[in-house]
Amino acid sequence: MAEFDREELKAAFEAGKIPVSDDNIRRLDSLLRSLAQQYRARKVAREQDLNGQLTRLEETKNSLADLWDTEALLYAFEVETPQIISRLLGAVEYSIDFLKNEKEQRKVRGDDPETTLFMGLRDVYVSLSGKTGISDDGPLHRFANACT
Repeated sequence: MAEFDREELKAAFEAGKIPVSDDNIRRLDSLLRSLAQQYRARKVAREQDLNGQLTRLEETKNSLADLWDTEALLYAFEVETPQIISRLLGAVEYSIDFLKNEKEQRKVRGDDPETTLFMGLRDVYVSLSGKTGISDDGPLHRFANACT
């Protein structure tokens, strides 16, 4: 996933009244990429049937596991076959874990993806600034707006 624009990250720090440093910019970039990935996954999960997705992912996982039986033959034509299978299998397993967790979270709370995103942005703000105050137009609000 591509990095966020450095100038926009600096603007988010300034909006949140957080000291700008190369280390903080790298941290924010990494944290925002993670939040963006989770947000997109939650949006997709929210719009689709979780049980159906889990079933399809389990089937995909089993199909990928079956490919290991033909690995030697596939390797003869494409030397990266083992790495490709491993990466796909890892992504499928990660997705299964994510959806199972999302399913449990929905039982506990009814948050939508946007609420979860802004809760994550608040956590990022607190970890970078050390400040926990919330106000309608305070630094946290400006920081979150600058990040979205």
